[in-house]
Amino acid sequence: MFSIYKKLYQWFAILSILFVGFFCSYENDSNTETANPIEKKITPQKEYTFENPGQWEAIRSEHIPEIRFDKNQKKDNLKVQLNGKNFSERHYIEAIGIMDLTMKDIDLKYMKRGDIPTAILSLNSKEHEPSSIKVFVKCNLHDLWTIPLVKKIE
Repeated sequence: MFSIYKKLYQWFAILSILFVGFFCSYENDSNTETANPIEKKITPQKEYTFENPGQWEAIRSEHIPEIRFDKNQKKDNLKVQLNGKNFSERHYIEAIGIMDLTMKDIDLKYMKRGDIPTAILSLNSKEHEPSSIKVFVKCNLHDLWTIPLVKKIE
């Protein structure tokens, strides 16, 4: 009978050591100061821009659209087009649209796999100041890309 308790005690001790070792190593892995920078996980950005492409620097020119805006027209006055050559069934644009500075959608066009990433959108210049509008492109693999509708002159 005594040997059964001894065996249970040994198993309990082994499991306790493994349990404590697991959680101690887990806490150390989550500490970003001691973590290996090569193994550091990439945190997605809220939005990517030409100036701040994050980990997508090599492909940023494919995700920044060309914009033609005719402020004299009231409807269908904004043409947004991407010139990326690497779009496919696996890598495609999900949506193209315009939003205000609070990220509220003003006009939006959803795309399907294989669609040419081009959209005709409408912006009412009387309701929305063009200098406070961003054009956005949502890629299925490379997140949200934005560009100001009107570039600020510095």
